[in-house]
Amino acid sequence: MSQLIAELPAAYADELDPAPFTLGVASGEPDHDSVVLWTRLVADPLNEADGGMPPEPVGVSWEVARDQSFRDVVQSGTVTAGPESAHSVHVMVCGLAPGRWYWYRFRANGVVSRTGRTRTMPPPGAKADHMRFAFASCQNWVGGAYPAYRDMAGQELDFVVHLGDYIYETTNGSLSEFRRLHALYKTSPDLRAVHARFPFIFTWDDHEVQNNYAGAIPPGPADGRPFLERRANGYQAYYEHLPLRPEQRPNGPDMLMYRRVDFGRLAQFSVLDTRQYRSDQALGDGRKEQTGEVFDPARTLTGPEQERWLLDGLRRSKARWNVIAQQTIMAQFDYDLGPATVVNLDQWDGYPPARSRILDFIAQHRIDNPVVLSGDWHTHWVNDLKTDFNDPRSKTVATEFVGTSISSGAGWDADVRAGLVANPHVKFYNGTYRGYVICDVTEKRWLADLRIVLDARDPASPAYTIAAFEVRDGVPGARRIDGGDGIVGQITDAATGARLPNAQLTVTTPDGDRLVATTDSAGEVLAFAPPGSYTLTVDAVGYEPVSQLVAIVAGKSVNLDLGLNPAATRAGTGRIVPGPQSRAGTSDVVLGNELVALAVSAGTDNPQLAGFTVGKPLDLAAVGHLDQLDWMNLPYASATKPVEPMAWAQLTVRSTAVEVVCATGPAAVVRAVGVSTAVPDLEVVTTYTLQPGEPWVTADSAFTNHGTASRTVWVGDALDHDGAGQRSGVPGHGIITSGTAKAYAPTGPWIGQTGSDRQTYGLIYEDSAFEAYGMGSWMMSRREVVIAPGETYVLRRRVVAVDIGADVDPFAVLGRL
Repeated sequence: MSQLIAELPAAYADELDPAPFTLGVASGEPDHDSVVLWTRLVADPLNEADGGMPPEPVGVSWEVARDQSFRDVVQSGTVTAGPESAHSVHVMVCGLAPGRWYWYRFRANGVVSRTGRTRTMPPPGAKADHMRFAFASCQNWVGGAYPAYRDMAGQELDFVVHLGDYIYETTNGSLSEFRRLHALYKTSPDLRAVHARFPFIFTWDDHEVQNNYAGAIPPGPADGRPFLERRANGYQAYYEHLPLRPEQRPNGPDMLMYRRVDFGRLAQFSVLDTRQYRSDQALGDGRKEQTGEVFDPARTLTGPEQERWLLDGLRRSKARWNVIAQQTIMAQFDYDLGPATVVNLDQWDGYPPARSRILDFIAQHRIDNPVVLSGDWHTHWVNDLKTDFNDPRSKTVATEFVGTSISSGAGWDADVRAGLVANPHVKFYNGTYRGYVICDVTEKRWLADLRIVLDARDPASPAYTIAAFEVRDGVPGARRIDGGDGIVGQITDAATGARLPNAQLTVTTPDGDRLVATTDSAGEVLAFAPPGSYTLTVDAVGYEPVSQLVAIVAGKSVNLDLGLNPAATRAGTGRIVPGPQSRAGTSDVVLGNELVALAVSAGTDNPQLAGFTVGKPLDLAAVGHLDQLDWMNLPYASATKPVEPMAWAQLTVRSTAVEVVCATGPAAVVRAVGVSTAVPDLEVVTTYTLQPGEPWVTADSAFTNHGTASRTVWVGDALDHDGAGQRSGVPGHGIITSGTAKAYAPTGPWIGQTGSDRQTYGLIYEDSAFEAYGMGSWMMSRREVVIAPGETYVLRRRVVAVDIGADVDPFAVLGRL
């Protein structure tokens, strides 16, 4: 067990089940009269060669009882666990009574396994009054200790649906490596506990084989192994480690996973496989504008045969609730707030004709109460599914619940939050927390509790319901019925009553820990916080911040309806520019008025400008928007013409002091004093000035030569956008998305950047005697000047953040300012 001690948390090694049942027991794939029982004989779970087992078959006995003490055993038998299947055991127990609980256990080499509990479904077509189950997905081992499963194991559930990413692959696609990964994941005592308590229904996603694979097409090279060999290895290990039916046993790289599961007449589950038969992702995958081959009707996630099977099953169903359990988000999600539709091409958005065929079929055939269950995206969603997502008035035909991950992180959370305003069919979103979803279903209503844990890395982390939704029989679309544990409310303009999107609510604990939430397009906010006392601060560009104390009580939500007053023109510390990309802290200086806010570093360092960040802009946003800026290298002063590599990160102006010259109107003024580290005797002083009613901050940089000889200097600024959909603009050259830096001769006096949030950043110069240089993710200006001894050259520009408005061209607004 030395390998265990080296690679497992101490508590996990101590809590392994007794050998050879170290990985516990499980049951799955229940129907009205049968269920599959599973275990695997493993003496050393992390011994990828053989699990510490001898290279010969081992006899395993099993028994099923009506009671936990096994006084009433209803079936028993013996099977053989062989080395060719990693000594895994699959027992198909038939002839059970419908709709009741059973207990089971195994025995091998004189050792008895832990006792598992399982149940059968109600009889087909029979009336069933109530069903309570959970669904989960995405349990990356490195993401945490699975406290979500600990919470799930304490619930009263009929079964669990797992929607994929049960493991996360490595670059090694060998069978022994996939076996090692499955064994490693089951060393979690919480995962073993939930398997022993409830039967599971499974489907896979991509990480069971390789991220974003499509049918027989890999997303890229891994270990040089032929992909179908890797797929066969992944499928084999998946079958060996889960309670799957004999008909699901893989045949090389093929394995049947789509099937139907009935819960009496109350619900029919169509469990899909959207990986094995799908067309390759369009346009090279990724997050891109829908165009061209995306709309090819022949492209599919399910394959033609599975699609026909699904539609036929929906048409024939007599169930009250028709559930589609599958992997990826079905609702459209447009990451671009402009006229383009930028989507994740690995999801249903990359296959819109296939999605339309399903949703149109549901609408045309009036399928009873369709509910889609999805995973994959590591975040909680509640979506209205429509036949036309581009028309908010179109009919809602189904409801989609997307469960957050058990442990996998969501690095795209900020991008989704920024795009919510363009997707009104998304009724709820939260990407901060890990967890799962509990569904409580009767003939009249479907309740969904979105469960979260505060810290996926803490095995004892408490769990809460962040929100609860209801779908009523015969009424597509979910309705929020409970605020969950936390803070809900609406942020508005105090004078006009207008709802304020992109206001940021910061919840601060007495210990200084911070939780952050942002209002949606309707000004609604959800800020989860466990019971306790907090300080709440609401910040919105163009408005005065508001703070207040609040106490949260378990099981109750706090209603927070606040009106904000328009901001006065001022400069000082103690404020922030809200946004997912914000870098500046409250000790940095913010200039703000009713239209724009700019944070200038007074001490915060950016790693890309290490030692040179002071005096430079860190955050910037227009009213109604959040910060999407990484930083501005404003200004630089180089002895040579900046070129790649690292042209944009010129470490050539170091400010030694930042002072607030005028804190309040009529103008707010901040000055940064420093020197060029590349050009001797050159002092650099930048003065930032903000006037009321202007969507820009004027920045004048004075370069003074204190030496005795003339100095030739390259001066300018670099603009680095860090939000979603980043792209640059240079007048006369349109929108620039290239990943290669090149020079551009501007036909106007500005350079700009924008993203998916319909907010444009710009530097508008007093004259156009400069050259632009850069790429889609950053852009800079370059001009050569000669400064005589004792003389000063002043570089004047306006630092702009402004809403794009109705313009198709996101940079047209810069030409009008």
